[in-house]
Amino acid sequence: MTDFLTLLTGLVTTGGLGELRYGASLPELAARYGDPWDGGRLHRSARWPHGFGWGDVQAVFCHCRQLRSLSLPVWHGELELPQENGVLVTLDTHVGERELLAALTAGGHTWRTVTYENLPHQRNLEFSPAEEVRVELVLTDRMGYDQPPLGGWVLHKAVLWGYDHVDCPGPDRSLPDDGWGADPG
Repeated sequence: MTDFLTLLTGLVTTGGLGELRYGASLPELAARYGDPWDGGRLHRSARWPHGFGWGDVQAVFCHCRQLRSLSLPVWHGELELPQENGVLVTLDTHVGERELLAALTAGGHTWRTVTYENLPHQRNLEFSPAEEVRVELVLTDRMGYDQPPLGGWVLHKAVLWGYDHVDCPGPDRSLPDDGWGADPG
């Protein structure tokens, strides 16, 4: 992962950032990138799905320990992204619409633009790198909700998710406790 635009075009092409991809195994990712930080439960009454992360990468894992979604908070201006053995690399994430669209078009990508009536200062570019997998690049025209318009659109965040994981098989009970809450609760 060298520069951020290369990383983004890879994300919309493959549905992943290196090994951080939809369906990836939490234990395998931990072996590669080091133990994740604990982002907590998504629902108060259940341990799973559960948030974990490496650097600034925020990921959600299902009870079976498969990656279900991933988010990159681009609005920070820089991201710390995981490399092997717990090493982090920092990338500048300031990307305007013009350079983003030029990189995506040069890569031969196609997308669907999604807008929401209740979010007039946001538009999303949606990609389908694989069946039932989506990547969304969220553009905004301001740095914050209560900030004035910028005069152009900028990348705010990148999100990966999928639709195909309806019936979770749960964790593999034949494996030793992974330390991330093997109990069914």
